[in-house]
Amino acid sequence: MGRGKIREALTLTGVALALMLASSATTAGATGRPAPEGAAAGAACGYSDARPTLRRGATGADVKEAQCRLNLTMETAHYAPLAVDGDFGGGTENRVVQFQLCAGLGADGIIGPNTWAALENWSARGTFCEPPRPAGYVVDGVDTSVYQYPGGAVIDWNDLRADGVEFATVKATRGLDVTDPYLATDLEAARQAGLAVAPYHFYTAATAPTGPAQADRFIAAVRATGYTGHRPGDLPPVLDLERMDDGTSRCPIHGSVADVTAWLDRVEAAFGRKPVIYTQKSFLDDCMDSTTAFAGYALQLADYRQSITRPPLPAGSTSWLMWQYTASALFDAIKAPVNADVFNGTHADLDRLANR
Repeated sequence: MGRGKIREALTLTGVALALMLASSATTAGATGRPAPEGAAAGAACGYSDARPTLRRGATGADVKEAQCRLNLTMETAHYAPLAVDGDFGGGTENRVVQFQLCAGLGADGIIGPNTWAALENWSARGTFCEPPRPAGYVVDGVDTSVYQYPGGAVIDWNDLRADGVEFATVKATRGLDVTDPYLATDLEAARQAGLAVAPYHFYTAATAPTGPAQADRFIAAVRATGYTGHRPGDLPPVLDLERMDDGTSRCPIHGSVADVTAWLDRVEAAFGRKPVIYTQKSFLDDCMDSTTAFAGYALQLADYRQSITRPPLPAGSTSWLMWQYTASALFDAIKAPVNADVFNGTHADLDRLANR
């Protein structure tokens, strides 16, 4: 999968970029010594040689060292540089999580020994962190939502297609009260650019039962865009079934197999296509008692571990359709990191699924 010209233009040596960032931080009023000219790549920032465990609320030179190294590892066209100010606040915590996801680490927002080691490794390379694409798969895709529009920057779908992306799942709705502001434009623009495309719904369960009502809202929103499920380029609709997105990582409070099944049945009846389920084996194990009720559905599985060659299957399932292998893919056409997928099949298989 191509990643384009921006990364090539921005790939500086670790030392040169460290000097630039340190100088910028000093100009902005950050305290502490800038990176020494001619410093070795392994000591590119020079604020601290200590490697204590750092978490939100920490302050001082050790935090500056971490912030500087985070800037060295993450491409500036897709990640706004952190202020090197020695204050481990929410922005630094979020960037740590982004780096951990990119580097294939446990994403807890804490800089411990493993994260320090990865930071030192990447900041010395002179290249930016980007997860490897899984080998052996020939069709690539992305998953988009409002988060791929930083500052209102648009997605260039034609450029994305030219970069080798062939399918997309586009966020439509969440729960009972959210419609993604870019649904109408993205769904059609992606299809017109030649991508196979599916709308998806993020299932919530703050009250019960709401599956049918969530389905009705999703159906109305995507029908308004012209999606039927049967036009050339239309993939089946997708249900995003995962842990709560409120920062707690809890199971949906009132989520149940029956409520999810009600959503699936209603959407299938509306569009005449069996939905795809986006989920993880661990979610179904932990939150749905390892149910086999969804074994007959095609699956889009999320698993960011770089040590595996395919995602683990939920109980009862024998195959998967799409694998979301990272949240940190970089494309010139999208001005923010994006979830990337591979398709478990050929180009012809994708065309058949997309009515082409």
